[in-house]
Amino acid sequence: MNKHYFFITIILIVSLVSLPSGFAAETSGQNGSVVIVSFDGMRNDLAKEYIKEGKLPHLQSLMEKGVTAKDSTTVTPSLTAPSHAAIATGATPSETGMVSNKWQDPHKELANGESAFHQPLDRSPLWSEAKKNGKTTATVLFPGSNPDAGSQADYAVYYGETWAESSKEKLNFKSAKGFHHPKRSFSPIKEATLKLPLKEAKSQEIYIFAMDTSDDGKTNYDQFIFSNNRSSESADSIVKANEWGAFPVKVEDDSAGFWFKVKADPALQKAGIYRTAITSGLIEGPPGFEEEIISEFGFFPVQDDTRAFKKGWLSRDEYEDISSRFVGWAADVSLFIKEKYQPDLLMFYAPQIDHESHHYLMTDPRQPEFTEKSSKKQMKYIEWSYQIADDVIGKTMNSLNGNDHLLVVSDHGMEPVHTILAPNTLLKKEGLLKTDKNGKIDEEESKAIAVASGSAAQIYLNKDLSKEEKEQVAKQVEHLFSEYQIKPEFKKEVLTHCFGRIGNTIVQRRFSDLDQKTKQFFNYLLRKKEKPYKIENGSQQEKDHPNEGEILLLGAKGYMMGSGLTKASMPAIELGSHGGNPDRKELKAVFFAHGPSFKNSENIGSIATLDIAPTVYNLLGIPAPGFLEGEVLEDALE
Repeated sequence: MNKHYFFITIILIVSLVSLPSGFAAETSGQNGSVVIVSFDGMRNDLAKEYIKEGKLPHLQSLMEKGVTAKDSTTVTPSLTAPSHAAIATGATPSETGMVSNKWQDPHKELANGESAFHQPLDRSPLWSEAKKNGKTTATVLFPGSNPDAGSQADYAVYYGETWAESSKEKLNFKSAKGFHHPKRSFSPIKEATLKLPLKEAKSQEIYIFAMDTSDDGKTNYDQFIFSNNRSSESADSIVKANEWGAFPVKVEDDSAGFWFKVKADPALQKAGIYRTAITSGLIEGPPGFEEEIISEFGFFPVQDDTRAFKKGWLSRDEYEDISSRFVGWAADVSLFIKEKYQPDLLMFYAPQIDHESHHYLMTDPRQPEFTEKSSKKQMKYIEWSYQIADDVIGKTMNSLNGNDHLLVVSDHGMEPVHTILAPNTLLKKEGLLKTDKNGKIDEEESKAIAVASGSAAQIYLNKDLSKEEKEQVAKQVEHLFSEYQIKPEFKKEVLTHCFGRIGNTIVQRRFSDLDQKTKQFFNYLLRKKEKPYKIENGSQQEKDHPNEGEILLLGAKGYMMGSGLTKASMPAIELGSHGGNPDRKELKAVFFAHGPSFKNSENIGSIATLDIAPTVYNLLGIPAPGFLEGEVLEDALE
């Protein structure tokens, strides 16, 4: 070999061996995934209380192996869409446009709202920026990642249509006509029909055949076959009585379906069926990806059915089966994508803590129908939802390899509420909101309207008002809500509703307690003057977003808001809410992280949800966009 070429070869070998580890990993395909799991509504204080009690073993293990923040403060308002937008972009609501869970369309007349969950983000999220930089990305249910609304990940799964609500129906069985099945029935086969009233699609009819599979000389219909026709096919669903079954439904081009239980006596004298809602999902990716997911995991299941549980259609165990199935489906799909397609960034979401907390967070004696017994029972439901989250964390940790990073976050916490406020009723009394003869809001004559979500409400002014009129109306609205006090007769109504007939001494003490704890029922923020979305030490640009209302109202602790024209104040219809001041302890979110770039068994101080995106850009090794308002969590990194 020529001596010159020999030295060149040696230099090339040494150069390759000496490459930075990040480059070597990238070229060899050994870079790990960054996995972000968001548990909607997971409270920092409650999660850590459960950990201390040994009820969340996987989260405890994550704490011992990685980094735990003292707490995480979200944006204002502390609602799901704005908070997840902050996690995904590192920007505040005035940048992302997610100023609430719903808002007034700035291009339409008053009373034409928009849902944040079907709108695109105005700032590019992590999955889009990572994709631009050559990374493979995946999102499953993460708010803001709706593939129909904006830029999507390489692999995207999101909520689709609800084609029919859940139902409980009687089944009328009669002699079956022309149905033959390979398996013998020891009593004559009977049939019933189930109609599916599909929204915006032609209704479908399903046949249910009852079989007696017990050769015991008795009539004992114990097996049920669900079929699209009277022919026995491999696609038929076969279940025992009182056993969960699943049935796929093709609706237009969507792969939908429902879960069900048949409840019947052996002779079919009394027979009925509970059916979940019929749902489908949005599944986007390379050719064949949607078919692969449905083949592997089945159709997109319904998230929950609180209505059926409260109506008595379901036992608590059955209700939990539905919710657990949904969370399990989402987690299994996410981790399947991680294993098979090895995305550089995977972001997925679980809603059950938020859902249970809205309905069952009973810890304040002023809440409707509060008793110590009810509180204890319902807090068990909350505990269950945290344990479901813990199971997901365990599954996810088991899927990690040595190069993976895991971030477990939440968007906000949750606080108990006892009273609902109706700002539109007050606006109407003030003469700022007008209604027609049918009681509907008159969009042309009204000067202001409130669009409420959780414990927050945006006040929008009629776009046809002059600048001077808008300033005058804004001052009027500001004065209205800053001076509002709940009338004494309502306090008595709340207390009677909450406590029933109680002694005068207790009533007086409750009145006093109500006054001391809620001296101001609305905490208002005037958009143009006070910059409600500005963060401490942040780089908020001095500009407004068209989606913002003129005034942002935040309820005091214990108060949520409604958009309806009800009584100005009334007992809350939910037990848990969020959207209020994110500095309150109950509204603090969680942050846990583990992986080779994170410190081991380390506690760090308070963070902001805005810090998550900058940290992920650092982990991915890609440039961060200029609109970021958070900071890299240097204290958490090695």
